[in-house]
Amino acid sequence: MGLSGRFRTAAVTLPLLLAAVGCQTAGTGEEPAAKAASPTGKPVFEERLDDQLSAASRATAATGSARFTTTLTYGSATGTAVERVTGVLDYARDTARVERSVDVPRGFPEAAAADLGREPGDRARQVYAVEKNDVSYRTSRGTWLRYDASGSLEFADSVGNFMEYAGEAAPWGRTLAEVVRHANPERQPVPTPDGGRRYEVDVDVRSAAEALPHSLAYAFVGTKTADEVPLTVVLDKDGRLLRAEADYRSVLGTLRGQDILKGVTSLRAEYVLTGHGGQKVPPVPAGEPVEDAERVTVTLPALKAGACASYDTGLGHLSLVRPVPCGEDADLRVFGQERIDETFKGQDPSGVGDRLASERCEKAYRKAPAAWTSGGRTSGRYWVAGDESLTFTYVGPDATVTGDFTCYVRLR
Repeated sequence: MGLSGRFRTAAVTLPLLLAAVGCQTAGTGEEPAAKAASPTGKPVFEERLDDQLSAASRATAATGSARFTTTLTYGSATGTAVERVTGVLDYARDTARVERSVDVPRGFPEAAAADLGREPGDRARQVYAVEKNDVSYRTSRGTWLRYDASGSLEFADSVGNFMEYAGEAAPWGRTLAEVVRHANPERQPVPTPDGGRRYEVDVDVRSAAEALPHSLAYAFVGTKTADEVPLTVVLDKDGRLLRAEADYRSVLGTLRGQDILKGVTSLRAEYVLTGHGGQKVPPVPAGEPVEDAERVTVTLPALKAGACASYDTGLGHLSLVRPVPCGEDADLRVFGQERIDETFKGQDPSGVGDRLASERCEKAYRKAPAAWTSGGRTSGRYWVAGDESLTFTYVGPDATVTGDFTCYVRLR
């Protein structure tokens, strides 16, 4: 399982430091009419053109439920990585149950795989559930971790991006459904053979980024790029969303300029809805325990040297881990914690914190008991997780670099 997120992670190998620190038919006539979702009482296609897609979003939700598939495809010269989420949406109860798969081929660019929180050769399968604003994840042991939106502010800050899976346009978020809801078509749609409409829309990149993983979408925060993403939207005869597709090729240059997705030559998103109305979200199976994620997870720096943890949290990053006994359920073992707090005069210390952490973790690795490091997945290799913070004085050239870094080996 690969990882990404607010912590930068670096793999280090001794003696060299190597790293940069099936389809269903629509329901019966019992479904609510699409026009009921329009505040003006008009059918979707009789709304003003620039209001039609937002009305379509409401018409889709008015059906009560649907099945969906959302797919992100990352193409490269050496293979294609695919993330696919399938599941059931219950708009009326604001719930969802989904299965997520991520397949990264062995030849996929390693740096780009890391940006996706993966490694070349990774194949992941995960299950999530959404209930209103809360998101739950099913661990490999069959225990559900419930991320409660009403948790403490500190906890909410550490999992804020993850909670975006509780969507606004649909119970499961970070899909093109969020983009469609705010898209404003400027060209008349083309009628489809079944009485629906096909729209071609150019969407501002910051709006289109809502359908991308947060680690990628963050790259467009504050940017002045004028890039637009072409979006295709297909509605059925009742104005309900059937399909949306977006081609993000135009924004790859902006991402590569920030050292993100290097080697990726194409990026596409697709969102498909079927079986409007009549779908049911299955409950959590009886006998599968549910745990409060805030109570059973900790930050990496909270682990003492020698302790083990699991990153099977559903988060996809190391902001939080689950402490577990060292054994078959452990994914990593900590062998050192390093606090960096250094002041520099007359120079920009960017990157110094990461370098110092790697140097100190190397020393800790050499001194650690063999029992702590010998179980590493690759002999002689360890990882450093953390993030430096720079503080500049108001007067004078002094700058301080600080950060908490964890030194660990991966056990599987």
